[in-house]
Amino acid sequence: MPVRGVAPPPLPSPPATTPVAVQQGFPAPQRVALLLPLSGGQRPAAEAIRDGFIAAWLADAGNPLRPELLILDEQQPGPVEAYRAALDAGAGMVIGPLLKPSVAQVASVAGAVPTLLLNTLDATPPSARSYQFALAPEDETEAIAERALALGQGRALVLAPATAWGRRLLGAFATALETRGGTVVEQQLYDPAERDYTGLLEQLLRLDASRDRQRRLVANVGVPLEFEPRRRADADCIVLMADAASGRLIRPQLRFLYAGDLPTYATSAIHQLGSPGDLDLDGIMFVDAPVTIEHDPRASALRAALAASWPPFAAGQLRFHAMGHDAYALAQELRSGSALLGMPYAGLSGVLSLGEGQRIHRGMAWGLFREGAVIPLDEAAAVMPDEDNPAW
Repeated sequence: MPVRGVAPPPLPSPPATTPVAVQQGFPAPQRVALLLPLSGGQRPAAEAIRDGFIAAWLADAGNPLRPELLILDEQQPGPVEAYRAALDAGAGMVIGPLLKPSVAQVASVAGAVPTLLLNTLDATPPSARSYQFALAPEDETEAIAERALALGQGRALVLAPATAWGRRLLGAFATALETRGGTVVEQQLYDPAERDYTGLLEQLLRLDASRDRQRRLVANVGVPLEFEPRRRADADCIVLMADAASGRLIRPQLRFLYAGDLPTYATSAIHQLGSPGDLDLDGIMFVDAPVTIEHDPRASALRAALAASWPPFAAGQLRFHAMGHDAYALAQELRSGSALLGMPYAGLSGVLSLGEGQRIHRGMAWGLFREGAVIPLDEAAAVMPDEDNPAW
C-alpha cells in the first residue's frame, strides 16, 4: 500500500512570536487557526502540539503558499468563543480544539470552514467539513487485536486497571477482538495502587484450580506428591492495559506464575518515554506512535531537532509533538481542496487514513522490550527466540 511522507529538514530556532507567512510576489496565503488549551492542566500537551505544528510550518519554508498561523487559547474565553474569534480574524481553516468537552461544543457550531478536531466525538456526528484526529487508544487496541489474530492468538486473557481508562480500553479491545472472530477468555481488573497481584493472577491463570486439584489428590491417596501447578491451556496470549509502573510489577509476577511463555501485548501506556531502561518489561510487545519506536530518518530528525533547537524539549511529550507535526500535514491536505487522505499518509503519529465518521485512523508501529531497551518489532526477527519470546 503506498504511503506518503515528507522528511523535514533540520529545524531553526522557534520564533519569539506567532509566525505569519507573507512572501513577496504572492497573494497572502490562507490563514489557519490553531486552538489549544494553552492555559490549565493540559498546557504541556497543548504546547507540545503547538511546537510540533510550528516545526512542520518552519520546515515548509519553501512553499510560497505556506499559510499564516493564528494560535488561540481554547479555554480563554472558551472554545466556541475562540472558534468564532478565529473566523472573525479571517481563518479559512481551524485546527482544534483539543479537550473533549471543547470538541463537543465546537462541533455543534463548526461547518463554516474546514475544521480538524483534535479529539473524538462520542455521539454527535461531525459536520460535512469537520474531521476527527486524535491519539485515540482505540486505534491501539484494534492493532493488538489484529496482530494477535493474524498470529493465531485469538483467545486472550486481559488485565486492566479498575479505572475509567482501564474499563474503556478493556471494552474497546473486547469489541475489536470479538468482531474479528476472537474471544476474551477471561478478564481481571486490578488496583493500580497494589504491589502484589499474585492472588489475582493465579485466578486469571487458573493456578488456584490446579492447586485445589493437587490438594484433593493428596487427600485421596494419603501421601505427599511432587507437584508443579499448571496454568490454564485455553488462552493464546495476555493483553495488559497498564502504565510502566504497573507493568514492572505485573510482568515479573506473570513469569513467576508460569505464564512467561504466553505472548504478552500492551498499549503505548507501557512505554515510558525517556526511561533509561525497563528490564522488568522484557518480552512485552506494544504499539505506539512510529516517532517513538522506528529508526525512521524523519522520526530521528524530529527528535534530534526538537532536542537541539527547540528548548525546552520534553521527551515525554514526543507523541504530542508528532501529533502537531501531522496536524500540519493534514491541514495542508485540506487546504489543497483535494479529498482528505486519498491514500494513507506515513505520519509520525501513525500511518494516517480516513475512516468512518470522518475520523482519522492511525496505523501503529510495534516495539518489543528486550534487555531493557525498545527494539522495533520488525528488527526483532533477528533475535533468537527463547521461553519469554514465543511470538517468534
